[in-house]
Amino acid sequence: MSIAFERWDEAARLYAVLARLDLGADAASLFDAGLATGPWVAPLLTAYRAAPGRLVLQGVALLHPGELRSRLRDNPPAGLTDALGRRLCSAAADGLDATAHEPPHYASVPREIIEPLQALRTALWERVGPPPALTVVDCPALGRAGRAITAPQGRVVAVSVAEPSEHVLCQVLHEETHAVTDPLVRQSWGAAGASRDTAAGTPGYARHQALETAAIEVGDALIAARAPRWSSAYRRWRTRFGV
Repeated sequence: MSIAFERWDEAARLYAVLARLDLGADAASLFDAGLATGPWVAPLLTAYRAAPGRLVLQGVALLHPGELRSRLRDNPPAGLTDALGRRLCSAAADGLDATAHEPPHYASVPREIIEPLQALRTALWERVGPPPALTVVDCPALGRAGRAITAPQGRVVAVSVAEPSEHVLCQVLHEETHAVTDPLVRQSWGAAGASRDTAAGTPGYARHQALETAAIEVGDALIAARAPRWSSAYRRWRTRFGV
């Protein structure tokens, strides 16, 4: 099992673009009022709110490192191929163009988390199979949030490694735990009902909360069983979810 820490400039910059969007009470919001704005922000915000597949944009940066702008403009991912999705992708590409002069401010890798993270991932995946390779991508604009996808080469998790090391450990574990718990939670939903939505008050928000709660609770049990030194850190980390 391998864990690699990498820096993907376009991914980091896309999250910096998304951090200009004031999404209100939305769990996907990265909003940072301290970031410089521009005329491209309002059209992107409008396009984001209008696109049913908008959550796909939160992960697409981790699928196509190095060719993100061209993919957004010429080959949008599944979920964003309708007219509203294409408009969103185009507006996001405009944001990348407008912020091309803003290099990400990367931080040093917290080496002390690698060993416990390996042990926790082994425990997490032991009933599924060998843990897939993990790439942790430093994306400073994520702040205390995280994003993750399953790619052909393995799992890709984006966090800001500038956060305290205990937070980075807990956030990476949380994103990894979703890969195991989400399919189980989704099985209980059946075919009917609203789609998952991260915006508070929407019909799909309860499903988002169910996914988060399951991952948080399983992560708590894993920490207690395999890395109890980090239990206090995990309790502090989970308070922001209110569970």
